[in-house]
Amino acid sequence: MTYVVTSACIDHKHTICVDVCPVDAFRQGQDMLFIDPEACIDCNACLTECPERAIFPESAVPQDQQQYIALNAAKAQELPVILESVLQQAAESANSEMAGRFAVVGAGPSGFCTAEAILKNLPSATVDMFEKLPTPFGLVRYGVAPDHPRIKSVSAGFERIAENPQVRFFGNVSVGQDISTDELKSLYHSVVYATGGSKSRPLSIPGADATNIFGSSEFVGWYNGHPEHQSLAPDLSAECVAVIGAGNVALDIARILILPYSDLAKTDIADQSLMALRESAVKEVCVLARRGAAQAAFTPKELEQLIDIENLDLIVNPTDLELDADSLAELDKPEHSEARQNVALLQKIAQRPLSKDPATKRIRFLFLTSPTAITETNGVRQLHTVRNRLERVGNKINAVATYQEQALEVGLIINATGYSGEAIPGLPFDEQRGVIRNEHASINPTEAKEYVAGWIKRGASGVIGSNKQCATETVGQLIAALPENPVTIEQDVETLLTERGVEFISYPDWQLLDAHEQARGREQGRPRRKETDVATMLRIISDARTAAMASSDEQAKLPVETHYRTCTLCEAMCGVEIKYQGSKIIAISGDDKDQHSWGHICPKGYALQDLHNDPDRLKKPLRKVDGQWLEVSWEEALDAAAEGLAKVQKRHGNDAVAGYWGNPTSHNLGLLMSTNKLRKALNSRNMFTAASLDQMPHQLCSYLMFGHGQVFTIPDVDHTHYMLMLGANPAASNGSLMSGGDILKRLEGIHARGGKLVLIDPRRNETARYAQEHHFIRPTTDAFFLVGLIQQVIKKQLCDPGHLRDMLDHWEGMLETFELFPLSEIEALTGIPAAEIERIAEEFATAESAICYGRMGISAQAFGGLNHYLINILNIITGNLDRRGGMMFTTPAVDTAVRASQAGSFATYHSRVRGLPEFNRELPVTAMAEEMLTPGEGQVKGFICIAGNPGLSTPNGRMLEQGLEQIDFMVSLDFYLNETSRHADVILPPTGPLEHEQFDMVFNLLSVHNVAKFSEPLFPHEEGTLSDWEIMSGLIDRLNMIKTGREPKAPMSLSQMLDGALRAGPYANGYDEYNGDEVTHQSEGLTLEKLKTYPHGVNLGPLQPRFPDFLFTADRKIHTMPAPFIKDLERLKAYAEELKAEPALKLIGRRDLRTNNSWMHNSQRLVKGKDRCGLFVHPTDAKALNLSNGSKANIRSRVGELQVVVEVTDSVMPGSVCLPHGWGHNLEGVQLRVAHTNPGINKNDLTDDRYIDVLSGNAALNGVPVVVEAI
Repeated sequence: MTYVVTSACIDHKHTICVDVCPVDAFRQGQDMLFIDPEACIDCNACLTECPERAIFPESAVPQDQQQYIALNAAKAQELPVILESVLQQAAESANSEMAGRFAVVGAGPSGFCTAEAILKNLPSATVDMFEKLPTPFGLVRYGVAPDHPRIKSVSAGFERIAENPQVRFFGNVSVGQDISTDELKSLYHSVVYATGGSKSRPLSIPGADATNIFGSSEFVGWYNGHPEHQSLAPDLSAECVAVIGAGNVALDIARILILPYSDLAKTDIADQSLMALRESAVKEVCVLARRGAAQAAFTPKELEQLIDIENLDLIVNPTDLELDADSLAELDKPEHSEARQNVALLQKIAQRPLSKDPATKRIRFLFLTSPTAITETNGVRQLHTVRNRLERVGNKINAVATYQEQALEVGLIINATGYSGEAIPGLPFDEQRGVIRNEHASINPTEAKEYVAGWIKRGASGVIGSNKQCATETVGQLIAALPENPVTIEQDVETLLTERGVEFISYPDWQLLDAHEQARGREQGRPRRKETDVATMLRIISDARTAAMASSDEQAKLPVETHYRTCTLCEAMCGVEIKYQGSKIIAISGDDKDQHSWGHICPKGYALQDLHNDPDRLKKPLRKVDGQWLEVSWEEALDAAAEGLAKVQKRHGNDAVAGYWGNPTSHNLGLLMSTNKLRKALNSRNMFTAASLDQMPHQLCSYLMFGHGQVFTIPDVDHTHYMLMLGANPAASNGSLMSGGDILKRLEGIHARGGKLVLIDPRRNETARYAQEHHFIRPTTDAFFLVGLIQQVIKKQLCDPGHLRDMLDHWEGMLETFELFPLSEIEALTGIPAAEIERIAEEFATAESAICYGRMGISAQAFGGLNHYLINILNIITGNLDRRGGMMFTTPAVDTAVRASQAGSFATYHSRVRGLPEFNRELPVTAMAEEMLTPGEGQVKGFICIAGNPGLSTPNGRMLEQGLEQIDFMVSLDFYLNETSRHADVILPPTGPLEHEQFDMVFNLLSVHNVAKFSEPLFPHEEGTLSDWEIMSGLIDRLNMIKTGREPKAPMSLSQMLDGALRAGPYANGYDEYNGDEVTHQSEGLTLEKLKTYPHGVNLGPLQPRFPDFLFTADRKIHTMPAPFIKDLERLKAYAEELKAEPALKLIGRRDLRTNNSWMHNSQRLVKGKDRCGLFVHPTDAKALNLSNGSKANIRSRVGELQVVVEVTDSVMPGSVCLPHGWGHNLEGVQLRVAHTNPGINKNDLTDDRYIDVLSGNAALNGVPVVVEAI
């Protein structure tokens, strides 16, 4: 089945649906969009994005729109692909459809900002970027200091621009030499020059032509590996250096000259510069500023970086900080806040005692000092200076020389007084200003074809970010001057350059060099080792290109094969069909024959290939040595990990090591099979998992009522006639604790059977489109609503537990328990009218079959445990538990998790600091950070994190950051350097999801239909890589050896363990195989070999009643009144009073179909499109708070504050505001390039570690009290 665009799209072509399509299935017509049925993978992502509701599944296209099925198919063959949404401002532009050609000369920050601005305003345009070097990124690569990796990381955004198919990069092309400016004009509709400022301003004093005197551009280029400055060879044998100028570049140079070799060796500084600085004799750098401290051009951030350097004296003359009344008045102005901060920092510096160690290096600030001459006598060089005074002339503050002179004995002088652009043959140049002459960015306004942007336009001023606005202004001028009907340009520049024999470098060519440099860097624990010679660069690229072509040719000779497996990127267990050739994935689609999903796939499934091919995915273990990452052998990494953890436990006790398991553990057979072994080896009480951010209250409820924490109640959605859904959004989650491929089709089936889906949620979420009713409810009041339903069912005498009656430990007494609140009070508390509560209760109780189901919205909140208890009670008293069409239980092929021995535990011990209860031998994650930060016996000093990113996913994320920063030793099992693993001492990266066997042990337990499926690895392990199972086994063996001295036993293979579990499972002696309406009994039991004969999985039939055999309580009864829940009803009563005094706004969360918590944000196809981190605010609240759509606001809670962009929408209930979770990828040390360019904000900087479900300790991520203020 495919999806179809219908007439509602005509003249309402929003195009935001395009961004969520993972396979580029949309085609762009003049008046509307169309979907190519051959490309569409039936993922439904576009359905909920269309604001006009113009998109339908082919099977559900309205009768009067049926002609659009054929029209979509026909137009898809004629029209061009549209890859990204068209911004509204571009759509409104007269030139938005112009397929113009534009050239940008210069591939630095201003060049990329210009290219981006052109494409945003002219989405049909193409942009060619020219760069004289083979390498892009200009100032970012060759100007930013090597110890500023965070600033360098802006290149990740430029990479996304360069990878746009409408952008071409031509490196190693010199404009004015390889191609003239006139030729460029003839080949493009407009040309923008963004060549920056690559020369230093000259030092015009006597003696400035002597040796060992350099401009800052040459010196910075030398240590940054610029090919034009590698012959510089500065003499660093003298102890004192003078840097003339007081901007950020001057401070960068001073810092690089005095930093220890060990610090520089962690950076991408040029190799020969690193060796020269290692032998440097420089002990003091004098920074000369012609004006005073209040006029210094450096930023407080740069000065703070100097302050933080250990064993460095910073020297400031206190008299230079004595400011007159006019200067003090100037500093008080808001626009001079940075100058004010600089002066305050310099005053602190002046008060610091100087070191008595003669080896201590120094940076001396000489304000009010100008150089006058350079002399050299008998080999001694002196820089002569004059003391200045400040003189005010109007608004200007000038430096005027006095008669006080001084001579500095220096060996090296660097002039850092500014940069100047270079002239380009054929363009007018202003030698004095160092810019291409222009009038409002236009070089020749009469002709209006050539423009300038960046430093070459305005002079060397501002920082990298300043170029964006400058480029936007230039492009605005460019667009305004474009003719209505531009001429067609036939000749292509690539042909011209090829004919001339110019060895131009494409962006894929640069990526080959980039990979080479990074690989060389990894060998030494550095970001990269730069090549600094152009000829060498070209040779490396040529060799790599030849090797890549040979490999591609060999691969092309291989057959195209097909592999079937289950997608592991959410709970739905959708089957995928993967076409591959050798090691290359050709295509991924839904498996039409899969016995669980029948061909459905969502965008995440299609992006499995992105995860597999991700260049940021780690494949070799890393060890942090002196703050830098080194690739090490697996033996060294595993030894270090085991020894480090064991050392912490030996010193501080077993509980001093904590462990955390993330959600991906549930998808991984190797991790599941080894988790208990690692827990046993560590023998620590401080074990945590993502369960206490999620479904733990559901499991606690099962434990207290049914005697087992793994007995999940699962909605029999395929047979129900009425589904009451609270706090869930399966249209985004694909179904949670309700694993069902194509869950939306299953939900639609309820209505097709004449039934109803009723959604209760503070947000009219994506699932509301599939519901017959949606009712807003105030956050955290679901328990009141459920009590109201139960009361009404009892009042109307609609109770009928059916076959459960004899299994209930209480009945009459239980029914009396829920007479708690008048329905009028429940209406006031929840916002749902009493009449609606009565009606829903009666409909639910009288339906042929019904399900009450709740998920994250009712689980991760202040009454998570009680909510699940009340849901169970409602299902029980209406006879909708353990019966067809109600809440049921699976019969998984591997049922080891639901054996009596695995029943679980609750409150047998408590956390050290706050006394939160354990569940199933795990403590709530909300206790993790405080256990790290609170001193005392049992404080967590070591940490192992497995397949998780709690740095983003746990409440009060900043507090956990503090905890991780002070941990003595940390191990991370993860294939990304993410927000959490960056804190580790050892990172153990496992193979990817396509490189190991796959069997769903967890989600078969949560499935809406009994199925089983096994898949072999698609690809073999790459050499030097290990699977999760191999890593865990190696770590466990080493820990046991260190602790007990016992040699490890030869382990069983995963296949042997899985086969044994199948042979001991419920289908060991035979099973019924379902094929549609046909049922075939297989007398031979289900073994692994047998399961392998079902590449699409085996259908083991619908859910069946399991009680009383599935009860694990001692009396084999359903415990209807567990004491913890009855006690929590009293807390609910008190909460009703608290609600009246609570703040007006409550923060709730939301999720997105294309992501899953904090992972998968490094796939461009999954993150492209509009920002998904806007704060949803209801129009009524927006008006009261003076907020408008697109405006910025501050939102704060008890623990933190964020700046957000407001999205005014009536999809949220008044009094509620909504943010997504899992974002915030802008932290230093994170190596996720795509995620870094789409970082979003971290909602968990607002969620509160102390705001919990008191009963269970589970995190309350929804209903957090917040204050929102307009900026």
